Amino acid sequence: MPAQVLCMSHGGLMNFPDLLSAEEDAEVAAEIAKARRAVADFAPDLVIKFGNDHNSGFSLKLMPAFLVALRARTLGDFGTTAKPLAVREDVARALVSHLHGAGVDVATSYDALFDHGIVMALDKLFDNAASVPVVPVFTNCGGDLRPPLRRSKALGRAIGVYLRDERPDLKVLFLGSGGLSHDPPLPTFVSAPPEVQRRMIEGTTWTEEALAVRTANVIAAGREHGRGEGPLQSLNPAWDTWLLDRFTAGDLAAIVRQSDAEVIAMGGRGGSEIRNWIAAFAAFGEYGRGLSHIEQRYYRALPSWITGFGLIRATTEAETGRG
Repeated sequence: MPAQVLCMSHGGLMNFPDLLSAEEDAEVAAEIAKARRAVADFAPDLVIKFGNDHNSGFSLKLMPAFLVALRARTLGDFGTTAKPLAVREDVARALVSHLHGAGVDVATSYDALFDHGIVMALDKLFDNAASVPVVPVFTNCGGDLRPPLRRSKALGRAIGVYLRDERPDLKVLFLGSGGLSHDPPLPTFVSAPPEVQRRMIEGTTWTEEALAVRTANVIAAGREHGRGEGPLQSLNPAWDTWLLDRFTAGDLAAIVRQSDAEVIAMGGRGGSEIRNWIAAFAAFGEYGRGLSHIEQRYYRALPSWITGFGLIRATTEAETGRG
């Protein structure tokens, strides 16, 4: 069956277009609308959603490197959907068994709570994110001691092989989100004071008031960053463009040669979210046996969103020929 891959940034401020200039907002909205129309035309039977969390549903009390959600719900932070997701539990269970057999260890959850790192892209691309048949694949991108980038590539490849060989009846959208250069106002564990470390370990009970306070703080940080002020690391369009060039060329090997420290130095703490792109492109490459066509590519540095905003969409040769 044909397949598509779509990777895009998922900054929490994406639901606040008033932070952008009118010209920025119109341009980004047009690109997202183009991707949304393409996804609607493709009408996937299944979405494999590669994403992460921002110390919202997951905490350092127990932080998996990788996790496949068998059942999941969403927090609703930053104006995103707050509902149970339509997880294809049958596919997720079979996928986990395959991954273990392929030497890729993943945790599982029957009650995963995800924030905008999983659901923002679903919200932007579908009319009802909660109705999309999905298998959420979580990677630790923000917590302490992240897995090396090459393991995200191995994870994605194993997922692509499973769907290609075992579920050829399904039209699949491999959807990754996060990054690109992105330094959100979140604490770093090793340098945080003891009381903040305790909160990162124990997690937070998210009330409406707590979510509103966090949203207001991030919006303020976005306005400050947009003025070129504040402590957050500047966006890095050169690194972002290099990444987009590598993804466009299918050159994941060059990307995964970067260490975690190199990624943070180049792209900020949120630059670590390129792991989701790596896994999505690796899965798509295995599924389509390396045959693909880039249908859409977009980039714009958006300091007020604290995001080097990128988007790439590609189809298999079968899908291109079918159109």
